[in-house]
Amino acid sequence: MTPPTCHWVRSVLTAYLDGELKPSTAQAVRRHLEHCQSCSEHAKQLEQAWETLDTLHAPPVRPGFTERMMARIVEEKDLEALEERLRPDRRLRQIVAAVSGLAAGLVLGLAAYTWTGLTAEPASPVEREVCRNVAFLEDADLVDEMAVIEAMDRLSGKSIAEDGV
Repeated sequence: MTPPTCHWVRSVLTAYLDGELKPSTAQAVRRHLEHCQSCSEHAKQLEQAWETLDTLHAPPVRPGFTERMMARIVEEKDLEALEERLRPDRRLRQIVAAVSGLAAGLVLGLAAYTWTGLTAEPASPVEREVCRNVAFLEDADLVDEMAVIEAMDRLSGKSIAEDGV
């Protein structure tokens, strides 16, 4: 198994041999290569491979190669632009999906509410009173203002019991 330092050195070895590393990093690689036989051998093999490649002659370029490649690049860019224009708007699809989900949720909620068989009007006077008080207490802002209302009632001399509540 290769130690982490060797793994790191081998990952930057090509840049080191090309002289592309900053001086402090190059110095760290150089010190490692002085002490690590395996990485040093790996660096020598890379240098020999590049020397071999440098001795080979590149095949001649056929006439019109550059013009054909440039035309192909322009054609591919035009195709990409056409595909982008033909592609449906992603944001519009997301909005439609969100609205559809909301509508489906509302329909299901309404169906569940009506399916449970809840009556529109409470059956007894006690139920009516409880429903009225629960509806009043559900509003958090009114709960916060309740002390103010009671204080105003006390100042005006009117009690909650007189009000019938």
